Amino acid sequence: MYSSTVDALRQGHYAEAEQLAAALVRQEPLDGQGWVLLGEALQQQGFGLAARRVFDRAWLLDPEAAWVTRVHAALQQVPDGSPRGDVDALLQVEPVTVAAVIIAGNEERCIARCLRSLQGAVDEIVVIDSSSDGTAAIAESFPLVRLIRAEWQDDFARQRNVALAHVQSDWILMIDADEELVSDDVSYVRHIAGLFHATELPAVLHVWHLHQQGQQIRHDFSQTRLFPNRRGLEYRGRIHEQLAVAGQGLYEQATLRRIVRLRLRHDGYDPAVLRGKQTIERNLRLLAKQVAEEPDNPGAWLFYGRETMAAGRLEEAIRHLRKAEEAALQQPRFGRLLEVYRLLAQLAWRLGQGQKRLDEAAGYCLKALELQPDYPDARYMLAQIRLKQAEQLVQEAGRELKQAKESFRTYRGTVSPDYTILDGKADALLGDLMRQCGKLSEARELYRGVRGRFPQLEGLGARIAFIDRQQQKLNESHQSAPQGAAQAVSKPTANGE
Repeated sequence: MYSSTVDALRQGHYAEAEQLAAALVRQEPLDGQGWVLLGEALQQQGFGLAARRVFDRAWLLDPEAAWVTRVHAALQQVPDGSPRGDVDALLQVEPVTVAAVIIAGNEERCIARCLRSLQGAVDEIVVIDSSSDGTAAIAESFPLVRLIRAEWQDDFARQRNVALAHVQSDWILMIDADEELVSDDVSYVRHIAGLFHATELPAVLHVWHLHQQGQQIRHDFSQTRLFPNRRGLEYRGRIHEQLAVAGQGLYEQATLRRIVRLRLRHDGYDPAVLRGKQTIERNLRLLAKQVAEEPDNPGAWLFYGRETMAAGRLEEAIRHLRKAEEAALQQPRFGRLLEVYRLLAQLAWRLGQGQKRLDEAAGYCLKALELQPDYPDARYMLAQIRLKQAEQLVQEAGRELKQAKESFRTYRGTVSPDYTILDGKADALLGDLMRQCGKLSEARELYRGVRGRFPQLEGLGARIAFIDRQQQKLNESHQSAPQGAAQAVSKPTANGE
């Protein structure tokens, strides 16, 4: 699909590459890679302004793209170039209206912040309120807000479906009161909705969450928040509710699921906020009801296990997540089995790092990798497990070496032992263990002692020379480093760069 365009770029035929890439985006306007190729062709021809707009479209359609920082830096060196009406025409989006919907229950702390962030982004705001504090008065003080009172009945899906009945716009942005739309994305809400407005299947779009947890920000693309109105979509589930097509099974529905670059900041998972609202206790109560009502729903068991884990009830969490795995294997279209395996691996790791638990954690990582070989979390966790197993093997090797030397006192078998083990080989191998553990000075002293006592042993001089070279490099690096220099650590930022 892309090969001819890529070849033209590699050969420096940028005008030809532009034509080929333009054909790609006309054919598949929701494919981010086609827009990337078009952006590069424009960039190489000096059309910087057009290239920026095209790359921005590509990033909207692929928010996890790895090229973003590099390309933005390169575009700073490219002139704007002449206007490109043909590119403008490719970028045209069907105009649509969007309603923001908020489910509110005693949200005095944050409702104003949420509503301020939506000004200019949407055409109407529907607030479904069950509060007993001043949330309603705050909400009604904002323009575009229509307040609907609805009694809370332990069912988030019910509240959201009540809201859907009051929406008049073409699209719906479902946003929680403890979230806010990133200001740079205000102009993109209608734009993204317009991009997906004419899809054959209803588009259910995942947004980019920036979860504030203490001093850290966790990036999450799992939640669906932007979707078309009047396409038969409804919510199901008492909590961690999910969109589904009316009349279709939750994991059998026909929808188009995509991740888009629409960023919401969220502080509801911050530990201080969770404690103040007793969120985990409420969630566990609702999830207990939900799994009783839907025992074959893998999503309900996943969420129950995840919340139980957050409450510190680890063995119980394992039981719930194993139920999730069992149910998921009967639902081939359930899309979060990777998360089930990740949580099970984390729980096995946290419950103890003996051999049995480590093997269990590794097994879940391997199950995840069978599903998706490039899942980074499973690769990282498996490396963490293997490192701990290696540490344990090194410790075990040290004990065996000690026992090998002590065994000469008691062994009286008819098969003669290798006395060179006692005459330096064991100590030399112990030096190898120390070197593997980074104890270079101790290893060198042990090697030197063994060489002094048993000069006939081979390879000791080479091992000592290796350590001397390593330590010399370390000394040189310390001498060349500026005094007090801080080490920079790259972290994700709110704008994704």
